[in-house]
Amino acid sequence: MGETARAPIQASWKVSEVISRYPQLLDELVALNPTFRLLRNPVMRRVQSRLVTVAQAAMIAGMEPVALVQALNRAIGIEAPGEPAADEGRAVPAPEGVPAWVAGAPIVAEVDARPLQREGREPFSAIMAAARQVAPGEGFRLWNTFEPVPLYDVLGQRGFVHHARQHGPDDWEILFFRIGNGRAATPSPAATAAAPLDWSSPSATVTIDVSGLVPPEPMIRILEALEALPPGGTLLVHHVRRPMHLYPRLDALGYRHETRELGPGRVELLIEKTAGGEDRS
Repeated sequence: MGETARAPIQASWKVSEVISRYPQLLDELVALNPTFRLLRNPVMRRVQSRLVTVAQAAMIAGMEPVALVQALNRAIGIEAPGEPAADEGRAVPAPEGVPAWVAGAPIVAEVDARPLQREGREPFSAIMAAARQVAPGEGFRLWNTFEPVPLYDVLGQRGFVHHARQHGPDDWEILFFRIGNGRAATPSPAATAAAPLDWSSPSATVTIDVSGLVPPEPMIRILEALEALPPGGTLLVHHVRRPMHLYPRLDALGYRHETRELGPGRVELLIEKTAGGEDRS
């Protein structure tokens, strides 16, 4: 019996889905554009690739989405038009010219993610911590090695607009200005749960213990376990501390979570993989 026909890779696919289906395309991505070498870092690959579509990855790398889709399909032996979905691209479009707020917005926080990225470390938690300091009418500045297109939608849901400027290779300055408190119609499930999570249903819960692991392994293990869970499943994590760097990622993925401290060096984290969270492509 012949091989099952493979579906062409689409611009709307998450990068994690591409690599999961076709692991050999990790090398192809790196060969296509040096920007994708960050995917060789396990933390960046396991976290960021789950949030970024192929079209967004192309824009981060300065490529046309159609060209990247076609190249990936050719690498697996498929000739496809590679047209991106009509709504792919920037979720919060960059304004034409320089918006008026750039000159007058008070900048209350600044994050330089360039050293972290060059060391293979993930800066998302630092960026979200800075965003939480910003009130409506204020802004913060981000320095980055690439244009962080997926971040525009994450922060757009929290009431931010943006303006990006490239100063040189691997040197981007992005100003974020908060015009409101976010989209009231689509709040984060983690922030708006009507009822607390049910800690008393062990039959519906997968349990892992990361208390003996060294960072960033606890975060990687937790995210891997969540990826394997079906929507609506829950994950009980035994930890030695509150995982402060993990919380922004869970919020961005749309997962509900609660933490309770049992004593010195004993923390439990319950995470619900909310139906409709993460893979809402």
